[in-house]
Amino acid sequence: MQDEILKRTVKPSAPVVSLADVKLDLRVDHTFEDTLIQSLIDAAVQYLEAPSGVLGKAFITQVWEMSTRGPDDDCRIYLPVTPVQAIDAISYFDSDNVEQSLTVTDFHLYGDENWAYITPKNDVEWPDLFDRLDAITVTFTAGFGAAESFVPETIRQVVRLLVTHWYINRSAVDTGTIATEIPMAAQSLIAVNRKGWNY
Repeated sequence: MQDEILKRTVKPSAPVVSLADVKLDLRVDHTFEDTLIQSLIDAAVQYLEAPSGVLGKAFITQVWEMSTRGPDDDCRIYLPVTPVQAIDAISYFDSDNVEQSLTVTDFHLYGDENWAYITPKNDVEWPDLFDRLDAITVTFTAGFGAAESFVPETIRQVVRLLVTHWYINRSAVDTGTIATEIPMAAQSLIAVNRKGWNY
């Protein structure tokens, strides 16, 4: 596995599930618990979403920067947050430790919602790199789409199930044991959407 530095530079601009939809699930028609419910929605998304969540995927469109020492032996750089919509920029430090830019169209992007990597086109080679952890930085856009309607319904349902469960069983949230207090229905949907292949 490649060494990497990963940073999200643009956060999603839309929710995975709306507060209003979750309140319908909970049959809550008042507003004095909106802050609590929204915090549970945020916790559910964080529990599921890339880079550290159990699904390892980005949901709503967002932008990431990943820096690494360089490509692997197959001339590939794997991107840990998927699905990748586009490569926005590629920069590197040359052999003199001067930052340079590469032409994005000189590279192929391969992948699906479980994995992604870039590699040079046939007539292109990776440049000589300075020996540093952030020798190459790839800026990329990830996520299923710009609105919640693009996110698979099974993922959105997991978020709603988790929020409902934690709202009803607040002791799990209060004691910090939410990661182990997952209802079986949510576990099944998590298994369906978990990344099936990792590098």
